[in-house]
Amino acid sequence: MKIHPKISVVIPSYNPKNLIFRCLDALMNQTVHFPYEVIVVDSSPKDISSKISEQFQSVRIVHLKERTLPGKARSIGGAQTKGDIVFFTDADCIVDPDWIEKMLGQHQNGYDIVGGSVKNGTPHHIIGLAEYLLEFVIVNPWLKSGPSQLIPTCSISINRKVFEEIGFFPNYLKAEDTIFCERAIAVGKRMYFESEAKITHMNRTRFIDFIKNQIALGEGANEARKRVNRPGRFLFRYPIVVPLVPLYRSLKIGYVWLTCNRKMLILYLFIFPIIALGLIAHLWGFVRGCRHSSFL
Repeated sequence: MKIHPKISVVIPSYNPKNLIFRCLDALMNQTVHFPYEVIVVDSSPKDISSKISEQFQSVRIVHLKERTLPGKARSIGGAQTKGDIVFFTDADCIVDPDWIEKMLGQHQNGYDIVGGSVKNGTPHHIIGLAEYLLEFVIVNPWLKSGPSQLIPTCSISINRKVFEEIGFFPNYLKAEDTIFCERAIAVGKRMYFESEAKITHMNRTRFIDFIKNQIALGEGANEARKRVNRPGRFLFRYPIVVPLVPLYRSLKIGYVWLTCNRKMLILYLFIFPIIALGLIAHLWGFVRGCRHSSFL
């Protein structure tokens, strides 16, 4: 008889609206044939526990009284899980039916941390497309599977022993996944990107939300480079080159799309004015984070 590891899935949530129900519906209809627990850690002002329980009786809801950042919410949920392997996704993500199965397969191959690819959930909306092209280029489904050094928390599974060794996620709005992965690499943990383990991300479609998110990502990029040795850390020593970062990022992102999917590159170029505004917003977030940096 084949023995399966205990599996847990944690979803941080804040004002998820109806997206959480699509997320949970996908999670409750996986191809694996063994039980697994699902925990929602919600810090919405209005408790949504009863609404979730009406449709998904087996889902455990942890309601927090105060707004909690995603990193801390994941840590709270992870600490309450029973699984040997803990999966994380977000309330605005819809996992494929074989998501757990594909991710688990790489753990069985000896990897400590596994990540999956992200599909575009808003392909017909120009703002949603811009967000997808900028934010998820390094985990797009056209990339080849293989060892990785960075796994976003929207689609990640982690052996519990990793938490026991380096702790849970740091409490930041953005970049908690970057910092966590760097700490894991530093102690010799192995990470794998499984492109066949797919989720669909429902991107922001309002321009102001897109810009705010890029600013937050910029601040997160700054915070990550304060905490761990990430590429680009030299910018703290040579701030004069910081204005060139949007140009560098635009070329780097464009090159990835060129090598992965030329159709996506064409879309990238077609909506580049919006992309450029996102790059500038990201830069502004990075610079704003520098004001509190001890490296300058």
